[in-house]
Amino acid sequence: MPRKKRPRRLINRYAQSRLYDVETRSYVSIDRLKELRSEGYEVVVREVETGRFVSDEVLRPGFDA
Repeated sequence: MPRKKRPRRLINRYAQSRLYDVETRSYVSIDRLKELRSEGYEVVVREVETGRFVSDEVLRPGFDA
């Protein structure tokens, strides 16, 4: 039986590390990203200026702890 894919949530990172949730059209905090992860979302963070995906930099190991 194939595994279900987790819903993906795109977060844009702007200057001064401001995080913007594209779906809700609002700025979010790191704590909100933790909540999204605990709700089962795959959180993907993209740096707006470069277009580079920086999820690993923002969501470091132990992030959910």
